[in-house]
Amino acid sequence: MIKKDILFLVCVISLALIVWGIYAYCNQNGADTVFVIQDGKQVGAYPLEEDKIVIVTWGEDEYNLLMISDGTAFMSDADCPDKLCVKQNPISGNGESIICLPHKLVIRIAAKEESKLDAVTY
Repeated sequence: MIKKDILFLVCVISLALIVWGIYAYCNQNGADTVFVIQDGKQVGAYPLEEDKIVIVTWGEDEYNLLMISDGTAFMSDADCPDKLCVKQNPISGNGESIICLPHKLVIRIAAKEESKLDAVTY
């Protein structure tokens, strides 16, 4: 009984490693550009690989502070009343976004090429 259990465990681990390898290979989509869109107009595009601090102003005294570091983008500060954009998790994948409704601001990540996977189910 022990030999069969070990063989079963080795097969399951091998299968999991193969599936993980295929997923990692297919998910190399080159998501590398952070687009800053304010009031429907693109006001900036920054590479995701470069660490950068971007101050986006709106009106006279309104601002959002976008941080790009370690392959992620996140809103570190804003003067909007609810600060929901600051509370959102950092984004790093193709199609992810951070939205600040009071300032009509969208931070979106786009890839050079489309992902090879259409959808992933967990």
